[in-house]
Amino acid sequence: MASFRLFIVFCSLVLTPCLLQAAEETLVLGDGTTVKVLFFEPREAAESPQLAILVAGGSSNEFMARAQFWLGKELVDRGWAIAVPISPSGRRFFVENGQIFPEIIERLHASHKLKESKSLLVGISSGGSAALAIATQNPGAYLGVVATPGRLWDESLITSLQGLPIYLRIGERDDFRWNRKLASMVDILHDAGARVDAAIVPDARHIFQLDWDDMEAWLTRLQQPEP
Repeated sequence: MASFRLFIVFCSLVLTPCLLQAAEETLVLGDGTTVKVLFFEPREAAESPQLAILVAGGSSNEFMARAQFWLGKELVDRGWAIAVPISPSGRRFFVENGQIFPEIIERLHASHKLKESKSLLVGISSGGSAALAIATQNPGAYLGVVATPGRLWDESLITSLQGLPIYLRIGERDDFRWNRKLASMVDILHDAGARVDAAIVPDARHIFQLDWDDMEAWLTRLQQPEP
């Protein structure tokens, strides 16, 4: 647990200079709610980038967004535009605010030159769990989910997932023992109709380096038109 806390502090210190280059936007939603969003896009893109939404963990506040942005930076480096919403209430998105994500995405498409397609949800740890929970509320609205790691918080809410693609990775030595739940989670997701690519990462703990060759292969398949 101590090593995990040190990792969060390290990431926030190292990545803050990068994060300050983001465009900070305030979106006003239909019900009057205002949501601060940190927006990144690749510096040189041959075409309009595809949008991914990074769901910060914990209270989804700006500190957690900064601490977990390394996953977003990797995607920006690979040509994606990344938006990081900051929770308007200081509470976890998937508890009360998950339903606002489709409108956030709609507003971002209206204000930026983005590829006309569904958006990807990504998250780490509780952010990965939040991404899963948000997507399962409205699976048809999203391109897919990356949870590295993530877990299902309320399995009773998982119904029809309409072929939702999910990339799920959990460390073999996960500090919270989420690895022990992977098989049952995969069964639940498959039974609900999701297309799940799940694996245990050998010798990894709760936070780990991704296999980007494997990840990019999954993203490439995700962006190809369905037969």
